[in-house]
Amino acid sequence: MEPLTLAICDDLPEEQDKLISMLELCPFPTRITQFESGEELLKSFQPDSFDLLLMDIYLDGINGVETVRSIRAVDAEIPIAFITTSTEYTLESYRLSVLKYLEKPVRQADLNDLLWFAKLHKESAPRLAIQLNGRTQRIPLSRIAFLEQKAHNVLLTLSSGDTLALYGKLSALLPQLDGHFFFCPHKSYCVNLAFVTGINAEYQCYQMADGRSIPISRPNRAGAKKAYEDFLFATTRRLP
Repeated sequence: MEPLTLAICDDLPEEQDKLISMLELCPFPTRITQFESGEELLKSFQPDSFDLLLMDIYLDGINGVETVRSIRAVDAEIPIAFITTSTEYTLESYRLSVLKYLEKPVRQADLNDLLWFAKLHKESAPRLAIQLNGRTQRIPLSRIAFLEQKAHNVLLTLSSGDTLALYGKLSALLPQLDGHFFFCPHKSYCVNLAFVTGINAEYQCYQMADGRSIPISRPNRAGAKKAYEDFLFATTRRLP
């Protein structure tokens, strides 16, 4: 079984150690990254980085609520659990679509249930079925930054920066992207709008989160602008 990737953010090492000891008793394998502050987490956070975030609320500097609010601005889907000593922020956890609000000391059964949900969430995520090296692989759409037709291959650029080269046509993959926030600004490109940071009006291109520019053809200029605005509106509606 592929491990669940977890992030723990707590400024008390002893609390992190307790949580890690409990996670080792859970029925699913995990790969854990630890953060000691909200600032440290936000500095390295990227959409689709983790399958679950365990966030303490009372932190020095930016507290857990403000940290999660910043994360929700760029990732509306990641399952998040607050782990804290108080129910003071229950309302905020609801507004931020926090999955669970666990009071310390955390119970093993509650942690097991939390990981079970994270596993289901990961397995049910929309995916793109591709043929690679003679085998069918299913790539979560949230990991795909954009697709590019190049000669007889389709290049999939992932959120990690890796690129997968597939033999075939981009048009054959597009039906799997219908109903999701992907847009084709050019006949050779299809872009995940979650990785677009803006539109360069002078050069008529999408500016991507990794610094690249994706061209927008003249016939697609109005559609590209509307697609991005629709994505931003839909994302904003999920925020408090």
